[in-house]
Amino acid sequence: MKFLPAGKLLLDTSVYIRYAREGALGWIAEDRAAIKRTVLTVVVAAELYAGVRHLEAKRHLDALCRGHRTLGTLSCPEPEVWLEAGRMLGRYARLYGSVRMADHFRDGLIALEAAKQRATLVTENARDFSRWKMLLRATGRALVVLDSRTVTRS
Repeated sequence: MKFLPAGKLLLDTSVYIRYAREGALGWIAEDRAAIKRTVLTVVVAAELYAGVRHLEAKRHLDALCRGHRTLGTLSCPEPEVWLEAGRMLGRYARLYGSVRMADHFRDGLIALEAAKQRATLVTENARDFSRWKMLLRATGRALVVLDSRTVTRS
């Protein structure tokens, strides 16, 4: 098991979903220091809103977004990030073959936001994000990816 690294964290949608559905990954709720250094990108928030099926869940998500906005940790990709995500998706397709934009574009935005924020990307999809990490490295940017299933409380 690994401990959460120091510095900023950006949690992927998969982490929030696991926590909401199963109450798993208790370190999210229990580690106040981690909460305060977590960045929420609107890309993840939008994915979460798309999956909301109950009013209570929507209210929790509204509160999460308000909290991040208040803390100044709600992140929105700038226009250049959107363009770069498209360019990276093209490189991704050239390296790995045909790729469905709908399946990967948001992951590219999330990876770019984590790199821009210099935040560790915490995800259950570490394998997928390792490809984005390689693509970012080719452009001179760093992405640190941590598999949320390996994290324990410090």
